[in-house]
Amino acid sequence: MRLFSHVTTTLSILAIVFTSSFSLANLPDLEANKDERALSNPSYILGQYWFRKLNGSRALIDFPPAYDYLKDAMSRILPQTSLYNTTVEMTLLNSSQSNAFVIPGNHLFIYSDIMEMIHNEDMLYGLLAHEIAHLDLRHYERQNKRSGEELQKTLAMLGAGIAAALAGAAPDATTALWLGGIANQAENTLTYSRNQEQEADRRGRDYLTEADIAPDGMTQLFQAFFKKALGRPTLEFLSTHPSPNSRLADSLQVDTKATILSNTEKSDFVFFRASMLAYRAGIEDKPFAYLDHKIYNSNAKLFAKALFSYLIQSPERALIFLNRLEQHNHFTDYLLALSYAASGKDKRALEVIQARLDLSPNNILFSTLHAQLSQSKPTLDSAHYLYEKRLIWRSNIQYYQSTGNIPMALNYRAQLDFSQGKDKIAEYLITRAEKNALIAEQGKIRKTKSYFDVINEAEKIEDLDREN
Repeated sequence: MRLFSHVTTTLSILAIVFTSSFSLANLPDLEANKDERALSNPSYILGQYWFRKLNGSRALIDFPPAYDYLKDAMSRILPQTSLYNTTVEMTLLNSSQSNAFVIPGNHLFIYSDIMEMIHNEDMLYGLLAHEIAHLDLRHYERQNKRSGEELQKTLAMLGAGIAAALAGAAPDATTALWLGGIANQAENTLTYSRNQEQEADRRGRDYLTEADIAPDGMTQLFQAFFKKALGRPTLEFLSTHPSPNSRLADSLQVDTKATILSNTEKSDFVFFRASMLAYRAGIEDKPFAYLDHKIYNSNAKLFAKALFSYLIQSPERALIFLNRLEQHNHFTDYLLALSYAASGKDKRALEVIQARLDLSPNNILFSTLHAQLSQSKPTLDSAHYLYEKRLIWRSNIQYYQSTGNIPMALNYRAQLDFSQGKDKIAEYLITRAEKNALIAEQGKIRKTKSYFDVINEAEKIEDLDREN
């Protein structure tokens, strides 16, 4: 069974997809403005454009507790960087390729398949520290400063790789486009990229040590990459990344440091990993056998099978797995509430949600879910991260539909669609909303429309295509 059978394509198609949506004739000056997330910064505009596109792809993993966990994990590392007061947006993508990467504008992406190799929390911290180091060291901007001509090739391959993610490409189509590096066939650029990767490795280890997180996790991560690379070509000069054995050797030269997190297994981590692999199982012919093979913790395995069952629209089966759990947390309770609701047992779902809200009244995951099921207005109206905004928008859509206020429902639906790169649909919806809204609500709707216009104008200046 292949739940996500659309994950195959060809590299030639990807090249066409990319060249039709990104012009090399007018590349942005990524050093133009140091305010990383300002609309006057072409770097941010470029990253935000692709961030919206990727969040509208069918490969998106849309399970809020996983994002909550990842946000908390990053909060351990970010204080050691210059990005401490910066929002680093996150997107989780379902893919059969092991990868994680960042793009300009402080956007982080992680593929589900990489969690096959990551077996403990320290390894995940090692991955996050490496990717955050790329952002903190401003590698894209430094590459631009070094060579404007090579940047054209850099962004071309970056865009092709992002197009691959949008299309859900199989590993054979995207292996050459390692999205975290600076993909270019010119040897001098490849060497420079490998130097950047090594710099990110070393800076990342510093972050971990300063955060009192075991830096050995990065060594374990490279060991896992080394094992996966066995039998593959290891011509380092043809790659944007150092070969796994080179990175492992470099990592082993650094003294290890015992920390308070050493040799511990956090329950939240195993459920985060299980969430990612539950989505990844949909690519397999035998998803339950896949989960049995990849997940060792019994509670996490039951949870993963429950989540997969819910994803294939079998909430009753999900409840069977969930009721066998011996351990409960916000991962399991969120899925339990979703499964009860999908089974038509709203009362049971609300009981689970209320129990969580009694412990944490402002929890955005459970408060927005409560609003949706009770068709009430959400208590929260703003958020920093896109996954949180999605929850608020969906709750408002449900509320205004239930009250018959179609213009306001369209307003929030337009914001949701726009965040997924569906610009023309969003503009059509917001125009309808503005036309039919009450006078008291037109100001809020016009504010939404104005935001769309500002983003579209910024992307137009950077020659980013808006066809969708």
